Amino acid sequence: MTLALFGGSFNPPHKGHAALAQKALNALRPDRLIWMPSGDPPHKTLPPETPSSAHRLAMSRLAAEELFGVEVSDFELTGGARYTIDTVKALRALYKPDRLWLLMGQDMRESLDGWYKAAELKTLAEPFAVSRKTVPVSSTELRALLGRGLGQEWLPPAVWAYIRKEGLYGGSKP
Repeated sequence: MTLALFGGSFNPPHKGHAALAQKALNALRPDRLIWMPSGDPPHKTLPPETPSSAHRLAMSRLAAEELFGVEVSDFELTGGARYTIDTVKALRALYKPDRLWLLMGQDMRESLDGWYKAAELKTLAEPFAVSRKTVPVSSTELRALLGRGLGQEWLPPAVWAYIRKEGLYGGSKP
């Protein structure tokens, strides 16, 4: 069995995230691709306007809807801060995969050596990095656009509708 893990704050999940997941599905053909929003990332503080983990989970599910073979997990949303290595160890214990890939953007790949227990992590999961060129906007830039009522072109339509409905990222509920 092969497994691919796609973790992140997904604040918000956008077309770049969906494109990365699709590229991994096409290139790696994993038996399972798990999209996993983080609850309380230990390596960074989420911005004050960050929607609740329940909202980010719901938006992640909407972003992944059109991707065949992707399941969205709430594993990291409970139990406080979790390092990637802890999640990878838990997934290895649960699924016992022959191969496990860790999906990330190229920018994250470049910082991987600075991650908590990076050397051990790289023995347990193979990095699979994709360039951001397909969707050149970051989540940080997208949040700023959304705060000004812009940026919906970078979001899956269902995610944009959810953001509007819930009044997230500085928007008001219709």
